[in-house]
Parts: sequence; structure tokens; C-alpha cells
Amino acid sequence: MERTVKKCYNFSVRILVIGDNTSFHTHRWLSSYREAGFEVKAGGFEEGEELCEKFPTKGKGKLKYFLSMPDFRKIVQDFKPDLIHAHMAGNYGLIASLSGIPYVISLWGPDIIETPFRSALHRNTIKRVLHRALLVHTDSHMVSWLLQKIFEIPAEKIVVFPFGVSQNFLSWNIKKSENGTYLVTHRKLEKVYGHETILRAIKILKGKGIDFKLFVASFGSESENLKRMCEDLNISDCVIFTGRLSEENLASLLAQSHIFISAALSDTTPNSLLEAMALNVFPIISDLPVYREWVIENLNGFYFEPGNYADLASKIEKAIQNRQVLEHAVRLNRLIVENLADWNRNFKEFTRKIFKIVESLSS
Repeated sequence: MERTVKKCYNFSVRILVIGDNTSFHTHRWLSSYREAGFEVKAGGFEEGEELCEKFPTKGKGKLKYFLSMPDFRKIVQDFKPDLIHAHMAGNYGLIASLSGIPYVISLWGPDIIETPFRSALHRNTIKRVLHRALLVHTDSHMVSWLLQKIFEIPAEKIVVFPFGVSQNFLSWNIKKSENGTYLVTHRKLEKVYGHETILRAIKILKGKGIDFKLFVASFGSESENLKRMCEDLNISDCVIFTGRLSEENLASLLAQSHIFISAALSDTTPNSLLEAMALNVFPIISDLPVYREWVIENLNGFYFEPGNYADLASKIEKAIQNRQVLEHAVRLNRLIVENLADWNRNFKEFTRKIFKIVESLSS
């Protein structure tokens, strides 16, 4: 990829990536930009296990983004980026819009399908951030429609592609466990992702004597609450909390697993779904409109009513009882990911747009 970039463009580009510094997604952008030959710096203001630089922070909660602006401006002055790549519109997008530096923005989901509809102030702020951006990246065609119809963003300023899967997931050796059925969820442990629904469904399945293990392969603010819930429901013996996994360990777990579960209450295209599809893990997901871009009921996945743990338990039981029938579905899912969600290919196309933007700014 680096050779391609240098062949097409004879100048370097300095990118400042700002986003959740504890998120794998932010770190992936940092690594990909660096591998492609960009001068890049990445960081944010979040507390927790850092994958990218932790910027100096003042204040708590949402106020920290405003109170930390003087220190952020110092970072901008020192690094002198050609372009800022902000992740999420309501916090880092707003910061980018106040920085005086040209910026592009990647939307993550809640920042565009929830935050703008809390009040007129939220909506107008997000709209202003989006209009000032030189490029708006989303992982969903549904969100692209929303951007055009509700926020009046020109179609030519929108680029649609999922965060996608790396070559690790596409090249990993798939060997499913023969020790019962492995269920897996690796959504972040936050309330919006509905893990309580999953655990209550597990209680029903255990009561029926079904042989399975659930791997909760993630981390988040709800971790301890969910572990206590497992004890209260008497399901701790069939639920394994792995904590944060490296990409290699996650790929290894998915390669052994049979069924992927997502109980999100609100979402755009989840990378976790694409990673599961890449490694032949059958998806059972809450019935949200955005997922229709990837999964058709009874063809390559099952849907359940959001928050309905009895419905989820029924769908999991159906999948376990028909594992041989799922083989066609997982093969189809693999083809979908290979053709539409290859991170390296999508990122390469994105960098071409970045270079064109920087060229236009310097001309």
C-alpha cells in the first residue's frame, strides 16, 4: 500500500487523528495511516487502557472537550497537521471544527442516529460540524441517506464503507470447536449493546440443558455489573468473560465459535458483525434497520426483537439444533465480507480521497 501511495503522490501528508484513545478503531486508523506512509499522530481525552496517546485533559464528562481546547490547540500548533481526521461528530468533530484546521470526519453511530435528535441545539451543532467537514465517512448507506435528507450534506461529500476486517480475519485458519456450541459476543460492555438481554437468554438455554459456552470477549463500564448478573442468574459456569483481546486472540476465538450474538438497541454497521461473518460465525442480531444491509432473515442470519430475551433464546436454540443447515449461510457471509468489507482495500480508496483533498487545499 505504501508503494502505491508514494507512486501516485510525491508529497507527504501530515494527519492528526482525534478520537477515543482507548478504542481499537482509532488505533487501527493510526496504524493504517502510518503503514501507508503518512506522518500521523493520534489521540484523545478518554480515561482507561490507552491504545493511542492520551491528550492533556481538563474537566469531566462532556465539559472536558471544551475545557481541554487550549491544550489541544497547542498540540495542533506543535504537530502542524495538513488535515484533522475526527472520529464521532458530537465531541471530536466539534473540536476539529473549532481548531481552524481543515478536517474530515468519520461517524461511529450514536453521534448521528441518536445525539442530533436529543434537542434542536444538538441537531444544529452536529449539522454545523458536518457542513464544515471536507469529507464525511459513514459505514452505512442508511446513514448516508440520513445525511443527505435530514442534514442536507451533498452526496459527493459522503463516502460509505464499513470499518471492515483486516487480513488477520480473512486469512485465519477456521476450525470450529467440537466441544459443544460456542456462542460469542464482542460488543463493548455498555448498556446500549444490550448484554443483559443476552444473559437472560442464556438463563433460559441453561434451564433446557443445552450444551454451550458463551464467550463475552470485550470490556467496558458494565463489566462488573454483568459478572454480578451472571452470579444472580446462576449462569457463571457457562459464561466466560475474556476481557479485551488482541486482534490475534479475537480471531482465534471467532474461528472456533459457531454463533455470534449482538443485542444492540441502537447501531450502525458493527465491525464485530463483519469480523464474525469473516470467520464463519452465524449471526443472531437484534432487528435494527441498518443490519438489513448485511443480513437477510433466514438466509444468512437470524433476527430477534430488541430487548426480547425469550425471542433471542428461541433463535439461539433454533440455530444450535440446525447447525448443519447454517453451513450455506456462513459461506455466503464470508463472500459478502471478502467483497464489501476488506479494510485494506477500503482504506486504500479512502487515502486517495485524502490526497485529493490535501492537493486542493495547497493549490
